[in-house]
Amino acid sequence: MKRLESVDWREKDAEHEHREDEEAAGAYDEDTGAQVSPIVRLEKIVVTTAEEDEDAILDLKAKLYQFDKDGNQWKERGVGTIKLLKHKETRTVPLVMRQSRTLNKIDEEDGYC
Repeated sequence: MKRLESVDWREKDAEHEHREDEEAAGAYDEDTGAQVSPIVRLEKIVVTTAEEDEDAILDLKAKLYQFDKDGNQWKERGVGTIKLLKHKETRTVPLVMRQSRTLNKIDEEDGYC
């Protein structure tokens, strides 16, 4: 007497589709041997910030506010790092703040510090 087995066709179809997906994904991973050289060659540039001769005494993330007399309120002028840097030779300690994204220095010339 033959024994009948219960087969769930949904599981078989899912396994078959899974194998087909793996085979299709493998076709895209093949190495074609093509080599692409860069159009422009870039050289490394050493960026100096004039902070190389100084030791950081304090380094904090901060927000800079300026008081607006006309509106009688504080306005945010930037977010970045504020540093107290001690010069190795002259022992002067300037306050330096740089904006987070652009690393631009916020000076007394801007009227903020």
